[in-house]
Amino acid sequence: MGTIIGIDLGTTNSVCAFMDRGEPRVIINEEGGRVTPSVVGFSKDGERFVGDIAKRQMLINPDATIHGIKRFMGRRFKDCKEDQHLVSYVIEEASNGDCAVRVGDRVYSPQEVSAMVLQKLRKGAEDFLGETVTEAVITVPAYFTDSQRQATRDAGTIAGLDVLRIINEPTAAALAYVHDRKQASTLAVYDFGGGTFDISLLEVDRDVAEVRATRGNNALGGADIDKVVVTWLLDEFYRQHAIDASADRIVLQRLRDAAERAKLELSTATSTEIHLPFLVADASGPKHLQATLTRSTFEGLIGPLVQRTVEECRKALADARLTVAEVDEVILVGGSSRIPLVQQEVQKLFDRPLNKSFNPDEVVAVGAAIQGGILEGDIKSVTLLDVTNFSLGIEVAGGRFATLIPKNTTIPAHKTQLVSTVVDDQRTVKIHVLQGEQTRARDNVSLGDFELRNIQPAAKGVPRIRVKFAIDANGIVSVGAQDMRTGIQEEITIDSPMGLSKQELDRMKAEAENGRQESDEARKVKALRQEIEQKLVTLEAFLRDQRGLLHKADIGGLEQALKRGRMALLKSSDRANLKELSAYLSRFHGHLSDKVQAGNRA
Repeated sequence: MGTIIGIDLGTTNSVCAFMDRGEPRVIINEEGGRVTPSVVGFSKDGERFVGDIAKRQMLINPDATIHGIKRFMGRRFKDCKEDQHLVSYVIEEASNGDCAVRVGDRVYSPQEVSAMVLQKLRKGAEDFLGETVTEAVITVPAYFTDSQRQATRDAGTIAGLDVLRIINEPTAAALAYVHDRKQASTLAVYDFGGGTFDISLLEVDRDVAEVRATRGNNALGGADIDKVVVTWLLDEFYRQHAIDASADRIVLQRLRDAAERAKLELSTATSTEIHLPFLVADASGPKHLQATLTRSTFEGLIGPLVQRTVEECRKALADARLTVAEVDEVILVGGSSRIPLVQQEVQKLFDRPLNKSFNPDEVVAVGAAIQGGILEGDIKSVTLLDVTNFSLGIEVAGGRFATLIPKNTTIPAHKTQLVSTVVDDQRTVKIHVLQGEQTRARDNVSLGDFELRNIQPAAKGVPRIRVKFAIDANGIVSVGAQDMRTGIQEEITIDSPMGLSKQELDRMKAEAENGRQESDEARKVKALRQEIEQKLVTLEAFLRDQRGLLHKADIGGLEQALKRGRMALLKSSDRANLKELSAYLSRFHGHLSDKVQAGNRA
């Protein structure tokens, strides 16, 4: 078994970590950073970029720059129309009803886009560790549904990773916090990230960390804070120029960028100046936006969003049957937890100092790496007992939802329930699996269905059919049904109805691997081109400085070498030819340098 990496696949940024001699370490990416933007960009000629370089093109090419894809993972198109206003690219409905991303003529699933980010993290890990990486622990928001967890696992598969465990983000943060710490305590993990919010309450006692309750909102995060600031900026622009710019994608992306910068600045400053020149133009000329956003105005704008997180905290305390006084420490996770108003409201609720000892951007990945270390057997740490985030059950007569595994049940878990037929001589029973908290089946999330056939004919209510639910440590569900009289049984692992089939996964995995190989080749070609460019610059400087000491034939040869190099950079992408050219330029430069030095000595 090689190194198992821990990945925090975030809405805004992603982080990768591993265990090094019993201690977690964050992996430095290819650009030398600890955090990788979860952004994928495409150039006009189809070249793909991931991370910082993709983020830099968001303002000039917003239609082909995908960010915040986590908000669309494992979701139906009809359920995420509001979130489409958070992005500048095109979200459309796939043939199966899922969300899909269109870039030019190509349509990508959110799983494919997330796999591109995971591939970037995997490549960075392999370069950092000097070995092939194939296994990972990936984190998800605690309130992710089964469909969203399956989508995350699918993304890992497409990226060529064996996802050993899906772990909740706040639980991972708590695991990082209690690593090698034997003090019994009750923790609240407040996780306010770029796209989601979670609150988890845990009890830690020596070698066991047990999640008591979890709550959250998968559509509440830093992107929503940016959105309210963007709305304020649009109103300001309209007030100044009487122009509605809300339909222009490039304008909206510039405003989102300005809103994010303002949000960051207001964490330390009491006001910030927002100046966006040439935002739009009409017949009378260009129009600029100049506005001052104070912290008090900003807090007024985002106050309702922050209060929604506080309400979720109160509900989680009620679910866990805990009082505020019983919580020993509050751990802050996620970039949005840095906002002063957020910290103020959380501290007011729990009435105790907030723990900021971990970098909120990195702590989740660190916890995932610790979980990987536990799975490897390299470290003995806290045994993690997580819980279900939603109730699980089936549809029964009258369209009602019968709960089999209640919300906040410790996992892994299983439960058996006896059901029967509803009409005489019924030969088939359909088992409809649901997730949620509503009494009517149709108001919950459908995870899938299957049929138990060939039931012996009998009066309604006579057959005894045993339905068994099981949920594993990843929070993924399997269901089976058995006719107690005949022994006939059927079972399924709930692969989300909006998930990818095995054939689709295999195809996407093959495409991603081909893309990875092509990307590796492209990187090598790019490095060679940069190397040749530098050698040409050096030769040009040599010619300029040493022209008086060179023979006419050498000057002509040098000019021909420079011409050859420039033409190759314009027309050639063949690595072998470029490698040969690079070696030739080195030899040529060395030969002329030796001649000049020999002439100087003479």
